[in-house]
Amino acid sequence: KGMAETLRFFSGEITNVQVLTAYVDNQSIDAAVNEIFDEAASDDEVIVLTDLKAGSVNQKFFKYIQRPHTQLVTGMNLALAMGVVMEPSTHYLTAERMETLVDQAKADLTYMNAISLNGDEDDE
Repeated sequence: KGMAETLRFFSGEITNVQVLTAYVDNQSIDAAVNEIFDEAASDDEVIVLTDLKAGSVNQKFFKYIQRPHTQLVTGMNLALAMGVVMEPSTHYLTAERMETLVDQAKADLTYMNAISLNGDEDDE
């Protein structure tokens, strides 16, 4: 939910983003996932971003990856979510483009303590 709010802050009102907050309201995860796909038209593109590869939410969405125009990516971060949201909606997102967005998001994952500080404090 927080990530969706951040996306809206940076890119304005986004009407094509749905949020599933698991395990916070006693709602069945299976029912919530099924509802997302029941409401999607067969030609709608559905891009799912989850947090953990071995997590239960990712596993619930995994059974839909054979659905046309459906992509599932786990290990999401804000860079990935922004990249996906900023893509033109005039065509389906290809697997190759999604892999590029994932690679770009991975590049943002950095252990900052390991970065050498070559400048002085005035460079901040």
